[in-house]
Amino acid sequence: MNDYLIFGASGLTGNNFLKEVKESGSSYHLFVRSLIEDEDTDNQTIFSQESIKELPRSKNLIICLGYPLAFQELIWMNEETKKAFREVDLELVVKISKMAQDAGILNVAVISAVDSRLNSLNYYLNIKAEMEQKILALRFKKTFFAKPGHLLGYRDKSRIDNWVRVIEFFGKIYGLFLVGPLKKYRNIEANQVAKELFNAINSSNVTSNYLVEVHESQ
Repeated sequence: MNDYLIFGASGLTGNNFLKEVKESGSSYHLFVRSLIEDEDTDNQTIFSQESIKELPRSKNLIICLGYPLAFQELIWMNEETKKAFREVDLELVVKISKMAQDAGILNVAVISAVDSRLNSLNYYLNIKAEMEQKILALRFKKTFFAKPGHLLGYRDKSRIDNWVRVIEFFGKIYGLFLVGPLKKYRNIEANQVAKELFNAINSSNVTSNYLVEVHESQ
């Protein structure tokens, strides 16, 4: 039995979480869309939303999946994008979580978003909140939601639009004024999110903070 099953290990946060797992010496298995170079193929399973049927048993499930959106789509999406986003960030994430429950996996951790809330006028935040509620209803022993603001870190240049560059530039300035309860809105390095999430999962006495929300079932 592996310590971690990881979905989305090629993404910004998922890749950094994988580094934390490797440094700890923990065992892991990756579910990927395409094989990751420099990773043992025996440690990887290629999956699609249609093909995935069941999961092997593990201690922890880590889901770092997300439909790729342009910055402006975080604010407004057309109907086609809404459908594609919902299929990944809600339906696929919940489907995987239900499989994890069936496999006897104890804990689940998912990348969500700062200020996610039901009935939000923002479609992105509303879907993230709906996902959280559906996963909480599965009553894992522990559920962790990482809820970062804009993520910083290396991205493929083809996936960076001008709005991202603007946000990251001005974020260095306005971030200085985001203190106290506003701290959660700062731009944040993906490796910091991964580290905080990894530490939360492995702490025997962890509580929610501005970045990682923790839920324990009785």
